[in-house]
Amino acid sequence: MRKIRFLLLALLLMAIPQSLWAYTVHQVVSFDNGETYYKVLVPEGQNASLMFLGTKKTGELVIPAEINDDAGVTFKVTEVGFQSGYTSSGVTSVKLPETIIKLNNDCFKGAKLTEINIPKSVTQILETAWSAVEEVPKCTVESGHTVFESDDKGALYTKGKKELRCVPSKVMEGNSTGTYTVDGEVERICVNAFHGITNLTKIVLPKNLKDVQEKYPSIVVSTNLVEFEMPAGGTTNYRVEDGVLFNDVTKTLVCYPRAKTTAAYQVPADIKRIAVFAIMVNLHMTSLDLNNVETMEVSALYKPQKLESITIPKTLVKGTKTNSISHGLQEGAFEECSKLKEYKVHQDNPDFTDEAGVLFSKNKDILYFYPPAKEGAKYNIPTTVKVLAQKAFQGANKLTSMDIPNTVETIGTEAFRNMKGLVTVNFQAPSKVKELKADVFRACDKLKEVVLPASITEIAAAFYECGELEKITIPAGSKLKTIQASAFATNKKLKNFNIEGSCDLETIESNAFANAESLESFNFPKSVKKIELNAFSGCKSMSTVKFHDDADIEIIGAGAFADCGLTSISIPKKVKTIEREAFRSCKVLNKIDVTEFTTKIDPEAFKYCDNLKAINVNKENKVYSSVDGYLLSKDKETLLIFPPGKANENFTLLPPSIVKIGDYAFYDCTKLTNVTIPNKVTTIGKRAFGLCKNLNTVTFLCDNMIPVENINKEKNEMSFDDGTQTPYSVFDNITINVRTERFNDYNAQGFYKKFKGIDQSFKKGEEEYIAVSDKAVDMLSTTRKDYTFVLPTSIEHKGKTYKVSLIGDYAFQNVGDKVKEVVVKKDVEYIGAQAFITDLANKKSTVERVFFIESKPTEEMLSTTRFELDETGKDYNEFAKSTKIYVKKSALKTYQEKWNKKVYNTDTHAYEVSKFNFIDQLDYRVPGVTINYKYGTFAREFDVDFSVYKTEKNKGYVAAFVGKISEVLPGDGDYGHSTYHIRMSSVDVNGVGNGNFGYVPAYTGVLLKALDSETTPSDFYYAIGEDDDKDYKITNNIMHGVTVNPRNAGAATVDEVIYVMQGGIFKKAMASTVSIPVHKAYAKIEGMPAGSKVEFSFSDDNTTNAIVTIDAEEKNADNAYYNLNGQRVNKLQQGIYIHKGKKIVIR
Repeated sequence: MRKIRFLLLALLLMAIPQSLWAYTVHQVVSFDNGETYYKVLVPEGQNASLMFLGTKKTGELVIPAEINDDAGVTFKVTEVGFQSGYTSSGVTSVKLPETIIKLNNDCFKGAKLTEINIPKSVTQILETAWSAVEEVPKCTVESGHTVFESDDKGALYTKGKKELRCVPSKVMEGNSTGTYTVDGEVERICVNAFHGITNLTKIVLPKNLKDVQEKYPSIVVSTNLVEFEMPAGGTTNYRVEDGVLFNDVTKTLVCYPRAKTTAAYQVPADIKRIAVFAIMVNLHMTSLDLNNVETMEVSALYKPQKLESITIPKTLVKGTKTNSISHGLQEGAFEECSKLKEYKVHQDNPDFTDEAGVLFSKNKDILYFYPPAKEGAKYNIPTTVKVLAQKAFQGANKLTSMDIPNTVETIGTEAFRNMKGLVTVNFQAPSKVKELKADVFRACDKLKEVVLPASITEIAAAFYECGELEKITIPAGSKLKTIQASAFATNKKLKNFNIEGSCDLETIESNAFANAESLESFNFPKSVKKIELNAFSGCKSMSTVKFHDDADIEIIGAGAFADCGLTSISIPKKVKTIEREAFRSCKVLNKIDVTEFTTKIDPEAFKYCDNLKAINVNKENKVYSSVDGYLLSKDKETLLIFPPGKANENFTLLPPSIVKIGDYAFYDCTKLTNVTIPNKVTTIGKRAFGLCKNLNTVTFLCDNMIPVENINKEKNEMSFDDGTQTPYSVFDNITINVRTERFNDYNAQGFYKKFKGIDQSFKKGEEEYIAVSDKAVDMLSTTRKDYTFVLPTSIEHKGKTYKVSLIGDYAFQNVGDKVKEVVVKKDVEYIGAQAFITDLANKKSTVERVFFIESKPTEEMLSTTRFELDETGKDYNEFAKSTKIYVKKSALKTYQEKWNKKVYNTDTHAYEVSKFNFIDQLDYRVPGVTINYKYGTFAREFDVDFSVYKTEKNKGYVAAFVGKISEVLPGDGDYGHSTYHIRMSSVDVNGVGNGNFGYVPAYTGVLLKALDSETTPSDFYYAIGEDDDKDYKITNNIMHGVTVNPRNAGAATVDEVIYVMQGGIFKKAMASTVSIPVHKAYAKIEGMPAGSKVEFSFSDDNTTNAIVTIDAEEKNADNAYYNLNGQRVNKLQQGIYIHKGKKIVIR
C-alpha cells in the first residue's frame, strides 16, 4: 500500500491522443494510438520533456530518446515513473536511452523484468523504483558511471557498493541453498532491496551493517523469507533474534520475515518500537503480543493474512510526534487486518481501552481501530467520540451504514477506506467535522450519494476510487473553503455537485474534478478566488457554469475547463489571469466575454475550441482589446488569438491594424483553409500557424514583404510546419498570393519559394483581383467607365471559377467621373475601407448611388464596423457623404441596426454614436422615374417594385407592360397594308411578381403606364424588388431594356422596326441608330412590313397608344424620302421608297 500516492499523483487522467490535445504539465499523452503512455513534464520549448509511464507492448521495451509528436513538438524522454492506471505488464526487458536522468517510484508497474541497462545519464534512482514490478531486473550499469554500479549477479549499488538498492528477482536461479549473502562492503540496505525473489529463505547480512532503511515498503517484499542471519565479528547496530531483524540501538523491530512460521508471536521484552511496515503480509501469525513495546509507527503491521487478535501492552501509550520522532501508538499503525476480530488492552494501560473488541482512548473520545472481522451490519459510534483515528474502520466490509454523531470533530485519513459494503453515510447535525482528508471513503464501491456537513472547510480526495458516486450535496451556510487537488478526479459517474446556498468556497485546486465526465454543471459561489490547473479538465458533460455577478475569482488555471462541454462563458469581472489551455478543446464553446480586469491571457488559453467565434473584450481593459472577435493587444497591433470558429471557406480577414501575428495565434486551427494577411504585418510568431494542416491559401496584402528573419523557423517553435516535426509540410499545400508589384520580391526569397506556388494579382477586364482562397477573390481596383457598374458575382481565372466576395480598400479610387452607380449583388461579404471613395484626398466620390441587393446584412460586411475603424478617429468610411445607399425595404431596419456605428468613450465609459455614422444615407426609396404623358419606358440591373409608392401613399398607381412577338396581329390599314395591333399585357399575367403588375425583373424592358393620372407624383419612388430569389423570365418580349450605359440602338435588318418613347407616344426611329438613355427601353418589332400603322393596346382597359410613323413636317417635305421601315434616306439608291405618301421605285 503506497503511503505517498498523492504526493506523486498529480492527476488520474485517461491518456489523451496527442492529435486531440495540446500539452500541460502532468498531462498524460500517447503517441502510438494508446500503446504507450507518457506524462508531460515540460510542455513546450527547447526543453520539452516526458516521463515514461507504461505500455501495452510485450517483450523488450526500447524507450526512445526523443519523440516527435508529428504536431510540431519534439520531446526528450528524461524520466520513468508511475501513475495510476498505466502498467507495463507485458514487458520483460528494458533498454533506456541516454536522455533518461531519473527513475522515479514504481517504474514499469506489473512488469516481469529480466534485465535493464543503466546509462551514465541516469543520476537518480529512487529506492522504490522497483516497488511495482512483478520481478526486479538484472541491472547492468554502464562502465564509468559516477553514481551507480552493479555486480555480476545484477544487483544494483551506489558507487563503491556502500548502499544496496536492489537484487534481481531471479538471483536464486541455480542456488539450491535458499540463502543470499549481501556483499560485505554494503553498509546500508534500502527498502524493496529484495523484491519478489523466489526460493529465497535466508538473507545473510553484512557484518558491518550500519543502516536499514525504514519506510514504505519493507526491505523484503513479496518474498517468502523465513529468516535473517547476522555474521559475528563485525561492527553493527543490528541483531538477529529468532530470524527477526532488530536495531539493537533503537530497540526497534525492523523486519519480520513474511514466511516465519510462528503463529503466536511475542515481541522480545527489550524491544520498544515497531518500525513502519516491519511486519508486512505475514502468512502465519494469528496473534500478536506487543509485550513492552512503547512505539508503533504508521502501518507497522500491514496486511497480516491470519491475524485475529492484537494485545496492547500497558507500555504502549497514545501516539505523539516531536521533531519527526514518534512515540506511542501512531494512528494507522494497524492496516488491512482483514481477519482481525478484536483488540485487547492491558488493564493498566493509561491511554487505551477496549470495548467489544474496538480500540478506544481511555475516556473514549478517540476511536482508534474497529476490528474489520467484527460481526454486524451496523455499529453505533459512541457519542463520547470526538476523533475517528486514521484507518479506524478500514476494511470493515460487514458494515453497510455509518452514522457519524455530531460529537465527532476529526476524521483521520483512510478512516472508512475499503468498506465494500458501505451504502449510506449520515453526518448528524450540527456536525463539527471541518476536514475530509485523503482516502477517508476510498474504494467504498457502493456509495452513491453523500450530504456533507456544513462545517466542512476542506475536502481532499476523500472519495478516491468510489466508482459509483453520483451526487455530493453541500448544504446552505457551508464553511467549505477548499476543494483540494484531485479530490474527485476518479469519480467518473459524479453528475451533481450541488451547492444549495451560501458557501465560503475560495479555492478549487488542481485536477479537483478532472475527468469527472458525468458532471453536468457547476454553480460557483461568489467567494471562489482561484480555479487551478486542470480543475475541471475532461468534464465532457458540463455544458454550463455559473458565476456570481460579483464573483471574487481572480485566476482561472491552466487547463481549468479543458475538454469541457461548455457552450459559452462570461469571464467574471475580477478575473485577472486566464492560464495556458484553460479552455482547451471546449468543442462547443462559441463566445467568451472578457472583462476589464483580466490582464493576463495565455495565447493558448482557448486552443482547439473549434467553434469559438468571438472573444469580446471590455473596452475598459488596459491590456487587451478585441476586434471582430479576435483577441488583440491593447494597441491592436498584435493578434493574440484567432477564434477558430471564424475560419471561412471563402476568405479569412485579419484586423488591418495588426503588425504582428502572435505566438500560437492560429495553432492547430484545422478549419483554417485560407488567410489574408493585412498590409502592416511585419512579424509572424512561434507556432503561429502550427498544425494548420488544411491551410492552402495565404494572401499577403502587405505593403512590404515580411522579412524572412521575422518568421520563426526554429525546432518546436516554427511558424509553419516544414515536415521535420510533422508528417506533412504545409509548404507543399499552400499557395501564396501577392500583389503584382511585390511578386518579384517574394519570388526572390528561398523561404517563400518553398511554398507550393506564388501567384500574383491579375486583371480581368477593367478590374484587378487577388485570390483570397481557392473559392473567392478580392476586387482590388477597377477602372470602369460604366454609368451603372454591376459588380461581377464570379470570374474565371486559370480554368477556375471564383466568387467575387470582397471589394478591397480604396477599390474605386481609379474610376473616372462616368461611374454614377454601383450595384452590389448578394455574393459580396466584405467592403473595404473607403471602397467607394473616388477622391481619397478630399473624401469625395463621383459615385452617387450604391445599391445593395443583400437581404441579410451583417456588421462584418463593412470594414469600419467589422474592425471598429472609427475608434482610430480617422474617417475610413466606405461611402462619401454625398453617396446615397439603397437597400431593400424589408432589410432597411437591419442595415440601420448592423451599420449603426458607435464608438466607446473612455471618459464617459459608454458607447456613443460615431461622428462618421452614415445610416442617414440609407434608404429604400429610389427616385428617378417620371411619367408626364401617361406612358414611359423602364429597365434596371436589379428587380424593381413600383407598387411600393401606391401602397404607402395610395396614389402613383403605375403598371409595367410587355408585348410579345406572338401578340403582333395584322388588320385593315393604309398603304395597301394592314394596321398592326400589338397587345400589351401587364407583367403579372406573364408570371411575374405574384400578382403585382408593378414588379419589373432585372434587365427586363417594360412600357410603364400611369393608371390613376397622366403623370406620376413629384416625389414618386420605387424600391428594389424583394422577389429576386425567383427566376422571372419573359420570353420574346418586344421591349428591350437599356442598362449599365446609354445605348445606340438600330435595326439589324429591313424586317426590324425600332420605336422609342417620346412625349408619351412611341416614335419610329428615323435614323439607322438611335441613342437611348440608360434605364429606358425601346420596342423592336421583327417581320412587320414598312409603312404599316401600329397601335399598342393595353390589356387592362383596351386603350391604345398611337404610333407616329413620320413627323408631319417631314412627311410633307418635297425632298423627303423614306425606306419601307419608315426611316429617312438622304442618298437614294435602287429600291422602293415612300415620297409624299406614295411608293416610288428607283431603278
